[in-house]
Amino acid sequence: MDDADTGGDDAAPGDAGGGDDAIGDDDDASDDSGSGDDAGGSDDGGDDAGDDAATAGDDAGSGTTQALEMTFYGWDDNSPPGNAIAYPKNAGYPTVHDGAGGTGTYADPITFASDPNEFPVGTIVYAAVIDKYLVMEDACGQCETDWTSGIWHIDVWMNSNGTENADDLFHCEDQWTQSTTSVVIGPPDGLTVTTAPLFDPSTNACRTTP
Repeated sequence: MDDADTGGDDAAPGDAGGGDDAIGDDDDASDDSGSGDDAGGSDDGGDDAGDDAATAGDDAGSGTTQALEMTFYGWDDNSPPGNAIAYPKNAGYPTVHDGAGGTGTYADPITFASDPNEFPVGTIVYAAVIDKYLVMEDACGQCETDWTSGIWHIDVWMNSNGTENADDLFHCEDQWTQSTTSVVIGPPDGLTVTTAPLFDPSTNACRTTP
């Protein structure tokens, strides 16, 4: 993760286009905002907000809704290319995976990257726009930059393994990018989940619905 990025610029289902740098290992592979970086710090305001995010899901077990920007990154625009993440479980972090992945269920949420002051490492959120649970496991350079201005931003891992056509992956990242959407922080189990990945590297197909 280092300023990684998502892909081209096609608007996503219901949204603005342009991915971001992917996290824990991204590089500007596509063209947009980015995520990926080592978890950098933000300002004091970010710390306070991060604390709020960490405890947000404690209200009656229903979680707290937060509006934000959602971008995507994958194998080809991670930095360096691959599925390495900044906060792997095998390094002692309170996360789920040793490398970016996940199916989107509550037990196996998909990796997302952000500023750790915005979303503490291991935070689980639910994104209705893609019918999937996500977990904070990676760093995102653009997210950290945005957070210093109080802008909420997450970069979500898109299923990929290095065998896909990179341009098709970037196009799918851009297609699903959301300039404004919302997630539930600290969500309950049992929300609607579609485990089929948004992108299939074996066929280079990008889903148009969750």
